[in-house]
Amino acid sequence: MSDYANKFAPKRLTQPSLLACLCLKDFLHMEYRRCEALLASAQELRAVLGLPAVPDQSTRWWFSRDTVTPRLLTRVLTATVQLFQRAAVPRSRTVAVDSTGFARAPASPYDQQRAGQRHRARTWLTWSIAVWTDPLVLCGQVADRGPRGDHVEFRPLVAHTLARLGFTRLLADGGDDAEANHRWWREDLGLESIIPPVAGRPARGLARRPYRRQLQLAFPRKADGQRWTVETCISVVKRRFGGAVTARRSWQQVKQTLLRGITYNLYRAVQWGLSGHLRSHRAFKAAA
Repeated sequence: MSDYANKFAPKRLTQPSLLACLCLKDFLHMEYRRCEALLASAQELRAVLGLPAVPDQSTRWWFSRDTVTPRLLTRVLTATVQLFQRAAVPRSRTVAVDSTGFARAPASPYDQQRAGQRHRARTWLTWSIAVWTDPLVLCGQVADRGPRGDHVEFRPLVAHTLARLGFTRLLADGGDDAEANHRWWREDLGLESIIPPVAGRPARGLARRPYRRQLQLAFPRKADGQRWTVETCISVVKRRFGGAVTARRSWQQVKQTLLRGITYNLYRAVQWGLSGHLRSHRAFKAAA
């Protein structure tokens, strides 16, 4: 990401600083106008973000609409994962995957019920993530319009995560239990796959396929116990940033969800004491 969109830009605000403002807005769960008021009253915060002036809400909205793309967010996510790879000493290379959904209505279920508009949602936004279990950071994410099964986004998620992080063990829940997935992971990718063999009809006895039959006979419960990390990541994101997306358009909702994953990684970097590496101008520029 360059500092400015083109050579004719007014050169007042840099693009990495505007992207940092969007992450701050999601982290504090604020609207554009409230975030603008916060930046106007906090000079030290503007200095940390590299803002010589306060960007108005329309500037940040147009930046998120036109400049921020899923491809750019993918590069920024890769930069955050590389930050943990350089600074942290991982004890394991285990990745856990799972998926959840975000409501497409900004109002909470309680407010909808009080207003008499409580109804069953027919569509929502699905968010499939891969979490590195040791530092508890997000190393892969896919967002799309739902409802849909976990297996639809599972293979693209694993492929993108493997290109970003060289892991050796993959943990998943019963929604991805299939012999074809085991063959793809173990024979084509060379990974150890651990999935509870719950698909099918248990009354028929042991599975006929070799990998699922092996897990039924000797299931590694201790190794599968690390799968709680992905549930923790989802819980933190929903409690910290909310369980609904506020954007109106579906493609804007996808970008908002992907930005939440990046904001969570930055939140974890601060908890790990890596705030010295998170100078907004350098951290986001490294994603280019």
